[in-house]
Amino acid sequence: MSDAPLTDSPARDLQTEALARLVTAIAEDSIFVLCSASDDAEDALASVIKRRREAYAGALANKSGARMSDDVDAWVVDLTKASAHAHALAWLPMSEVVAGNVTLEAGARGLRSLFSSKPSEKEVARVKRIGTLTVRILRCVLASDGPLSAEDERSVSAIVSALGLPEAEAAALAAEAVISADALEVPGEIEPALCGRLVRGAWLAAACDAFDPREEQAVRVIAHKLGVMSDEVERQRAEAIERVEAQRARGLATLDAVRYVLSDRVPGEGVTVAAQVGALMLPQRYRDEALAAVGHGAPVALAGRHRALPTAAKLAALSVAYAAALLGNPTVARLALLRSRLDRFAVDLGEDPARARKPVDQVLAMSLGEVAQGMH
Repeated sequence: MSDAPLTDSPARDLQTEALARLVTAIAEDSIFVLCSASDDAEDALASVIKRRREAYAGALANKSGARMSDDVDAWVVDLTKASAHAHALAWLPMSEVVAGNVTLEAGARGLRSLFSSKPSEKEVARVKRIGTLTVRILRCVLASDGPLSAEDERSVSAIVSALGLPEAEAAALAAEAVISADALEVPGEIEPALCGRLVRGAWLAAACDAFDPREEQAVRVIAHKLGVMSDEVERQRAEAIERVEAQRARGLATLDAVRYVLSDRVPGEGVTVAAQVGALMLPQRYRDEALAAVGHGAPVALAGRHRALPTAAKLAALSVAYAAALLGNPTVARLALLRSRLDRFAVDLGEDPARARKPVDQVLAMSLGEVAQGMH
């Protein structure tokens, strides 16, 4: 037997590099889904990862594609579309409307789904009618207090993408000009439950960057046209405020978790990844103050600040931090260090870190195992 050291072949090195790119892509997508969930995201995560096969094939082949690290706007739009059938996105106004079966991304429904994956003409017409109204309301409210910002444009593009309309119709809807609340027309009958979701989504759009009187007036005009009673409109306004505050609490906990786990990478991904997570989760009105601490590299103190959060929010924060730890495909030794930090943060939260790691580990094992089996 030769005494020469055993080394991987060039082909084996390329396969390992391809799998490393896949780990990073899945970790990024996991961050999106976990940041977006307002409840247990385990099922949603598995569902979205399965729908991203084309993106992962591109990562394996080292082809360019929308990524969190270099084209975050396009990445958000792509992931919103992939998530449309699975769950509403907690930070995206009108996402709850889409989740109420106003999307073609889920394919055929009911008995028809037994024979075809193609939605019926009736379903297509319904999604186009209600989806068009949804986008117009969102754009109207966002533009009520001034020109649309880049983030506003991204939110509109994400909702348009999530509808799953044919490409030409989606492009036409995305290119529409702003329609004022007074000029807005409600096409046909809308189910009362969806009317409530439309009003709540409009209030969320107004609340994310602090209420402006012009936005409030637009929402009330729209609610009147939808036939929503004034007491219900005010109830939806109060609920929107509660949701924004809850999202702030979830976002701050998640931001701290990511910063704590990646604390030895400042400057570096301990700043950049945390800033991306904060920009995705935190409502605009609270974002600057929270991200200032990230930019300054201030250490995160374990002081039980987030123990009052609901269990689902705490688990999501830990899961996001774990996915962030996996972004660079760490070595076994490096991962042990990162997991130890995650465990300490979990103790501070009063939650089980193993339970938080489980959904991310499951989708990675599923995807990597399937791909690796095809490599020789």
